[in-house]
Amino acid sequence: MTRSMTGFASVSGSRHLINFVVQFRSENSKNLEILIADESNNFKLHETIKKLIQKNFNRGKIRISISTAAKNNPLNRQKIGKYLIEFSGIAKKYDLNPTISFSELNEIVNKEFRNIQKSPKVEKYQIELIKKGMGELIKNQTQEGSKLIKDIRKKVDNIIKINNRIKSQFAKSNRKIESKYKKELLKNFNDDSIYIKKEIGNMIERIDIEEEILRLHSHLQKLKQILQSTKSKGLIIDFYMQEINREANTLASKSKDFVISDDSIEIKKNLNQIREIAANID
Repeated sequence: MTRSMTGFASVSGSRHLINFVVQFRSENSKNLEILIADESNNFKLHETIKKLIQKNFNRGKIRISISTAAKNNPLNRQKIGKYLIEFSGIAKKYDLNPTISFSELNEIVNKEFRNIQKSPKVEKYQIELIKKGMGELIKNQTQEGSKLIKDIRKKVDNIIKINNRIKSQFAKSNRKIESKYKKELLKNFNDDSIYIKKEIGNMIERIDIEEEILRLHSHLQKLKQILQSTKSKGLIIDFYMQEINREANTLASKSKDFVISDDSIEIKKNLNQIREIAANID
């Protein structure tokens, strides 16, 4: 299962008169980074979330936002009324005449609200929401990852076609160069067949790209196998892109054929596109 490293998911729900909205945003990253935004500052919950993420993701910067709000305003009014009655009772009992502001009362209610958030039942519900949101994110990433792998396969097939074309062109080019070089040598060394053969052999060796063509073919076949794997493959693809790029550079520098040089450039063009895609794959 190949996944893209970018994605978004949002889930919501309510428990104990609290509305929850959990959002996941993931971005490219060579390592796994987990960022949690949660006003409750429930560090115990955060540690649980991090363990869940680490279990299900290998790479990427994953941002998790947990938003909460009271389910309805009457809750606050009821709570404030309750605290006012208690406050008045204490003041009357001890013959006091203190004052309390609405913001102070509201802070008392908000404190209780935060305590409810940290209760075991509510915390368990939040973890359920996190798992649900994480499942949605993985689903979205998998769908996108499938499209990315499909694009890479097309470009790998393009490179294979180009490499086969280079192989065919190299055989034709080699025969022409050998024939031309032999004629030039015969003009000056007509009687020295051993020297002529040696010089032709040295010249062919300098421009020989058969080994590079074979290595390029081997890398491409290995890459096709990797693309079929269900394991994490983004970094492995990038490694093979470096190896294929090295062979393409050698092809361009050693060959004296303009057609092969142009094809080498075309290979590098496809490679760069694959690397851009692979940078977004887990």
